[in-house]
Amino acid sequence: MKRALHSLSVLSILALAPAEAREFTNKAGKTISAEIESVSGEGADRKVTLKRADGKSFTIVADTLSDDDQTFISDFAAEAAKGPSAFDSVLEGKLVKLDGKRVGKFVMTEKPDYYAFYYSASWCGPCRKFTPDLVSFYNEHKDAGKKFEIVFVSSDRDADAMEAYMKEDKFPFPGVKFRSAKDKEIKQYAGSGIPCLVLLDRDGKILSDSYVDGNYVGPRKVLADLQSALGKE
Repeated sequence: MKRALHSLSVLSILALAPAEAREFTNKAGKTISAEIESVSGEGADRKVTLKRADGKSFTIVADTLSDDDQTFISDFAAEAAKGPSAFDSVLEGKLVKLDGKRVGKFVMTEKPDYYAFYYSASWCGPCRKFTPDLVSFYNEHKDAGKKFEIVFVSSDRDADAMEAYMKEDKFPFPGVKFRSAKDKEIKQYAGSGIPCLVLLDRDGKILSDSYVDGNYVGPRKVLADLQSALGKE
C-alpha cells in the first residue's frame, strides 16, 4: 500500500482508469486512483480490496483512509449486500442515455430501491405536457441522492424519433433501446394508453400505476406516490 500511495508521479501517467474508479486518500493525504473490488469485515476490522488502472489489486484496512472514503466504502458494501434486483437481467445491455448531444449506451451502476417505467412517445401531446415535470422531478430528487431510477420505454415510430424526443426534452434518465422496447418483460407493465408511469420496487412488485382497476388515473398520481415513498426513506 505504501508503495502504491507513494507512486503518484508514476500513476499520473498511466492510462485513464475505468468509469467506476475514484480517488482514494489516506489519512496522510496521499491519493491513488482505483476501483473497489470487494469489501470484507465490519468496524475497525473492515478491509477493502482496491484495483488500480494497471490491473494490480491490493487490500488495506478501511479506516486508514479518509472519512469520505470510508463513507463511500460503507455505501458500496450496503449496495452490494442488496443482491440482484428483478430488473438486473431485464435491463442489462438494453439501456441508452443522453450524453451531451448524443444518445449512447448506458450502464446502471447502482441498484435502485424503486424503478419507474415511463411509457411515452414524442407524438403524444399529453406525454409532451407531462414529461418536463417528470424531468424536473428526476433532477431535483436525483441530486439529493435518492435511490430510484426512471426508465423511458418508447412508443415512437422509429429510433430516430425516440432519440429526438430524448434530446428535445433533455431526458436525464435512461431509456430502453428502441429495438428492445417491445420485449415482453418490459412491456408487461404498460397500460392501454400513454403517458403511463408505473412504480415498482426492486423485487418487481407494482406499488403504483397510471391504471387502477382498468381506469386511467394518469402519471401524476404515480409521481406523487414515488415522492411519498422517497420521503419515507
